[in-house]
Amino acid sequence: MKVSGAPVVSGISPNIGRTDHLDRNYPAKPSPILNGGDPASGSIDKKRRISEEKSDKGKPWDLKEVLNPQKFRLDTMLETDQASKVSKVLDDDDLLREIIIRVGFPTTLVRAALVCKRWYHHASEPAFLRRFCERHPPCLLGFYVEDREDHKMASIRFFSLLNKPQELAAIIRSLLGYSWDAYRGAPANFLCSRNGRVFISLYDQVNRSKFTVGAHSLLCPERGLTVVPPFPHVEIQDGYSRTMNDLFSVEEVNDLSLLHVSVVSNMQRTKSTVHVHMWRHGDGVWRTYLTLDTDQLLDPRREPKAVLANNKIYIASAQSDIVVFDLTASSISMFQLPQGVEYGDRDTMLAQAQDASGVYLIHAKKLQLHIWLHKGDNWFLVDTICLREMVANMWIPGYRVEDESYAPLRIKHVGDYAECIFLEMGRCALQLDVKCMQLRKVYIMAEEEVCLGDIHPLKMIWPPIFPALKDNPARYD
Repeated sequence: MKVSGAPVVSGISPNIGRTDHLDRNYPAKPSPILNGGDPASGSIDKKRRISEEKSDKGKPWDLKEVLNPQKFRLDTMLETDQASKVSKVLDDDDLLREIIIRVGFPTTLVRAALVCKRWYHHASEPAFLRRFCERHPPCLLGFYVEDREDHKMASIRFFSLLNKPQELAAIIRSLLGYSWDAYRGAPANFLCSRNGRVFISLYDQVNRSKFTVGAHSLLCPERGLTVVPPFPHVEIQDGYSRTMNDLFSVEEVNDLSLLHVSVVSNMQRTKSTVHVHMWRHGDGVWRTYLTLDTDQLLDPRREPKAVLANNKIYIASAQSDIVVFDLTASSISMFQLPQGVEYGDRDTMLAQAQDASGVYLIHAKKLQLHIWLHKGDNWFLVDTICLREMVANMWIPGYRVEDESYAPLRIKHVGDYAECIFLEMGRCALQLDVKCMQLRKVYIMAEEEVCLGDIHPLKMIWPPIFPALKDNPARYD
């Protein structure tokens, strides 16, 4: 619609160009007269404006502040000052390392390393990684239950431990979804789990003396399955037999290696030869690591399992002995269990100690756990843990508190440094956090399960795997 000039001129306010007359909370509303409206409708527009003002209540109308150049400069200065302070902190290498070390999880550490090349070098520095590991030890993600029937692997099931943070949710989902169908019903054996890998031996259906060991990288599935070469052949003379055939994982700087230990003894167990072979990841063959001959009486037991700690192998022997293969000194020694302690039915377990020169012995008796440390030539009783009060208010199928002999306490697994212990009581698996002194039920057997399978805990991988830097420096600078 065309508007004539006169009404427009006569309707111009003398306040044009000024803002101090404007309402502080609301912008000016257009006049119905200036828009060709009927002055008589002013009362209706007034009501409409009151309604609109009510609906506009709380909206950020403030023209004075928006149009105030001094406030705009002040806000800009504050933002610049804040950015300068942040930059001053992040540009300081010492402060940056103290910030990164508090991220808490290896997965978050890798994400921090991807910010830029400078952050990458700080996060992947060996000295920094040692500090990070001391502050945030690899956490326990969960455990596997291996159900076996007639030495055939019926199933491998992973169970996540409760209260895991959101940062580990993707890893837990990956572990829960990992398929073990290739081993279902096959003659196989879950050997061990170490640093995010699971080692499983798959036996030949015809010749059970032949088997293949596969290493599954559960936390890094892109690595695929690593097939370990067949174990080295050891000649056995007439009148001799193999008394030990065990596998140990060795953590090295760049990857994981395996030690195969075989003990061949005469019928009287008075003469034995220890054969130790080593396989390194990427190597096509097993290589001889050590061969020892001894006249000592060696009677290795299958339970409790042998332990490798600080280049020494501790092996349960006879009724109350521990044999030590020192791989560094190429020697064999022996010492006895603490007075009054003997190997029983899954009531004793060995574990490596923080002290490089010692080993832990965990012994279960009724509802008590005794933790011993062997250091030098002596045993020291480190702790005695009574579980009676812990299980008193806990519902455990197949167990009666008033009759301890009805369902004896058995040890299923002991973690490094004896910090975490998995126990069997009744038809349940229990996890004991020794540091926090907390006991919780983590597994209940189904009705069709005859016995509780072996338990294999799985920890977070360490050190983390950082992606390789690309040739594009702009992305990481």
